[in-house]
Amino acid sequence: MNILLIGNLPQDRQESMQRFTDALRDGISERGHTVNVVAPALHLARLVPNYRYNGLPKYLGYFDKLVLFPRTLRRHIAESRPDVVHLTDHAGAIYEPSVRGTPLLATCHDLLQVGAAQGDANRPSVGRAGRYYQNWIQRGLTRVPHIACVSRLTREDTLRFTGQAEARVTVIPNALNYPFAPIPLCVSRERLATLAPALAKQSAGGFLLQIGGEQWYKNRAGLLAIYAALRGKITPAPRLVMVGPPLSALHAALAAKLGVSSHITQLTSVSGEQLEALYNLAEGLLFPSLAEGFGWPIAEAQACGCPVFASNREPMIEVGGRHAVYFDPTAPAEAAQTIASAWPSKNTLIGPAFVGTSRWRPSLMIDAYVALYRHLSR
Repeated sequence: MNILLIGNLPQDRQESMQRFTDALRDGISERGHTVNVVAPALHLARLVPNYRYNGLPKYLGYFDKLVLFPRTLRRHIAESRPDVVHLTDHAGAIYEPSVRGTPLLATCHDLLQVGAAQGDANRPSVGRAGRYYQNWIQRGLTRVPHIACVSRLTREDTLRFTGQAEARVTVIPNALNYPFAPIPLCVSRERLATLAPALAKQSAGGFLLQIGGEQWYKNRAGLLAIYAALRGKITPAPRLVMVGPPLSALHAALAAKLGVSSHITQLTSVSGEQLEALYNLAEGLLFPSLAEGFGWPIAEAQACGCPVFASNREPMIEVGGRHAVYFDPTAPAEAAQTIASAWPSKNTLIGPAFVGTSRWRPSLMIDAYVALYRHLSR
């Protein structure tokens, strides 16, 4: 088959989406199919010194993505005549009019922002431009012939927001986009020697690991409150290692108020190898998200033999399965007590959880997509 993947503007730095697109490209190519990737590029936005997803550069980038790229896409489809076009990010549903006449598939990773734009409860408000953009994505998804969702919860949201027939919305779980696995302690320490020398040498208490940014659903305020409460319940108390952008001024002030600032290590640029080392050295993953589309860090941690402490919500439960410890992310004191109670026996989770990560083998995901491409191209 001849498959066309539509990715995102690289300069938007949507790294998880880029890794997903790359994994599809490589896996499908390995099965002998022709795969091309086309994505928006900067044209008008190159007039500003430094492109960023904010302010004037953001809106110039929108012109490149929303006005110029559809023309490029239509020309590419006319020239390459693909059997199937795959929008690797559901936000690409805005390009649906440019693909009409060719079998089309979109992967839906989450509809959290669409839900916020639609006024879902417990979601932050979205500005006028944001509501228009998310509603545009939602309208596009209603017209996409088939949607693959990364979790059962995302499928439920997709059916709710698009009104699509159930037969046109399937679940294809994500796969690990890096070969995360248990590695020797000495290798883990060596990989972190430059990134975080203190962590590479730390022994007493160890550290808890958290992966995520400043998005509302990552629940950084809840994370800090849980960690502060947990420090009084575990001896020796672990550090908290946060992988992602630096704490906002608001969250930095909260950390200082809770008295945990000096017990936090923030890492902002981490490679796949270094992240694997962190999972292998960590005492556990602390993942108090309020919502997710899938929950990559849970699968990654379990693949490395790292105990998981996560929110008692879907899709975290779907991904973590029976071999994780779950807590209410909105109740810090109770969450800390749940984690502390499970702490002495946390290592009993590792073996069964590691076996369960076979569900996230890349070959399973690629096989499922190839089968769907064949069905759509008939």
